[in-house]
Amino acid sequence: MDFDIIVDSHTHWGPSLTMGIDVTTGELQRQQKESGVTHVVIIPFPSTAIANNKINVSLLEETKRIHHFIPYHYIRENYEDEDFNPLPVMYSGGKWHWMRGIQDSSSNYSILRDKTLPALVEKLTKTRKPVIFEEELGFTKMFVDTFQDILLIIPHLGLLGGAPLDFLKAFKDKANIYFDTALASSDTILEFVHTIGPERVLFGSDVPFGSMKTELSKILTLPVPDNVKEYILFKNIIRLADLNI
Repeated sequence: MDFDIIVDSHTHWGPSLTMGIDVTTGELQRQQKESGVTHVVIIPFPSTAIANNKINVSLLEETKRIHHFIPYHYIRENYEDEDFNPLPVMYSGGKWHWMRGIQDSSSNYSILRDKTLPALVEKLTKTRKPVIFEEELGFTKMFVDTFQDILLIIPHLGLLGGAPLDFLKAFKDKANIYFDTALASSDTILEFVHTIGPERVLFGSDVPFGSMKTELSKILTLPVPDNVKEYILFKNIIRLADLNI
């Protein structure tokens, strides 16, 4: 079956200060054409967004120009200011990435004792928008136990924060916790679908670390009915992010 709508729920856009790479609009459009992906969630690289909020603004402006791009706001690390808005209304979701920790490596557990954290999470929760949340499993469990109403999407089925099946075991009964498939194996994706149902699994590629074509093929070849794939490919993200597609 050919799907009229396919939403990649996890790609990067713009430059990375630490890696010296730049994911351009043209590159994302090239991968869309190659793969058949129709809409793309775009997120700034952490290093660039932490250094300056201008990339969040530039990204939003690009989504006004390219209408099949969907803007996510990188939640910056200077949230003590009571006027700080972690997820402005113009964005469809947000990204929390090893907040004040070692990027792609370890969580900073002291954040969980930060007296300003509850106000930040309350603001995020009130938006009812999803937040891609990447931390160690232990940190994630403590966060979810403390803040039980926020909508979280754990990228890579938890691959960078520990073992995916450990994440699955920890959160299988948490209806507010979702997972994206970027860079995960087909077998692991299938295990998640069978355990928690397709309604909490979202297709993502994590460009430039994965390609749309390769990551999409994992979903298209799953031994499940097409109506199950529809949830993963577009229905879940449209509902979560309240997209008008």
